[in-house]
Amino acid sequence: MVLPQIPSCEFPQRLERLRALLKDAKVQAVLLGTGSNLRYFSGYPSPARSGSRPFFLVLPLSGDPVLIVQAGRRAEAVRFSWIKEIRDYPELSSIPTHMILDALAECKALGGRIGMELGREQFFDAPILEFRRLEEALASTTIVDVGNLLWQVRMIKSEVEVHCLRAACRILGEAYQHAFAKAQEGDSERDIAGTLRNDCMQAGADDVWVLITSGKGNYTLTTKAPEDRPIRRGEMVWIDAGCSVGGYWSDFSRAAVVGEPFLRQIQAQEAIHEITWHALQRIAPGIKVSEIADACNKGIDQLPFPIIASISGLASRCGHGLGLDVTELPHVADYDQTTLEPGMAITVEPGVATEYGTFHVEEDVLVTQEGYEVLSECSRDLFRISSD
Repeated sequence: MVLPQIPSCEFPQRLERLRALLKDAKVQAVLLGTGSNLRYFSGYPSPARSGSRPFFLVLPLSGDPVLIVQAGRRAEAVRFSWIKEIRDYPELSSIPTHMILDALAECKALGGRIGMELGREQFFDAPILEFRRLEEALASTTIVDVGNLLWQVRMIKSEVEVHCLRAACRILGEAYQHAFAKAQEGDSERDIAGTLRNDCMQAGADDVWVLITSGKGNYTLTTKAPEDRPIRRGEMVWIDAGCSVGGYWSDFSRAAVVGEPFLRQIQAQEAIHEITWHALQRIAPGIKVSEIADACNKGIDQLPFPIIASISGLASRCGHGLGLDVTELPHVADYDQTTLEPGMAITVEPGVATEYGTFHVEEDVLVTQEGYEVLSECSRDLFRISSD
């Protein structure tokens, strides 16, 4: 099956959406560093951080954008980016300040207002001393944070972005089913995670991450990497994982029990799934994410069995945005008043830990014109791991 990718024709459309916001904010250009924002607007899948070879992108209010890369990355930038004006610098581990100033001068932004990614859950990837040097060179220019404007554009997914999210969820769902079916008592967490990761990559995913916990005393450790501990009869094996297609991530959890699950494990799994599903019913354009969180938290408060910890309470949210980053804004939390709009993708994930398991059935959800679409179509029942 051919997996979706973002076509080059979509990137200029993204830039025009941003420009409309920049015009209202009276910002003449945006300067981006290495990371997801640069990838979103340039199409070049730059690394999350590149200390020796930082990337920079100048997006002017009008005219052609300029992508600045270290010389060793020029050929890749030409191959993967839609941007025609690509400039390269030879030095390592430094900001090519003169090239950035030249690009800003060409679009008449020097001395005016330029935007940078300085706000919530964003960063301009540069050492502090290098950033100060750039600030000094821009002393006559006003630097403003445009983080919220960047999020406004990125939060609303296009049809092709949604196709990528759907494909990533399908691949992960199929990998869960196979990994749990293949696992046996005595296998290690690392074995099971390896099967899941390999299945995702074989299906064409760009990248994969896997968190896993199992066994009494470990059920609150929901951000733990796979270990060598063998799984035993009666234990719950809980996995939170994600894979990316076209750069866009799936992120949802599923669980299994070694042998036949106990009645209380089945009941707890059903209870958390019911809370999650009840919260999903509230998703629609115009609804605040805090309302979704409120439904999740009330459900957890009313659980009829004792818990060790609220997993979503430890995370300080009951979900988050989803896209080029595994976790994006908004936070599905009582302190976030973001209003849902068609095209947003979020996770919904109330969860708790008990002495006998981790109960957290995360779902990936797209906000539609009519309400919502669940992207994470994979059984929510506890899978069985062979103990023969």
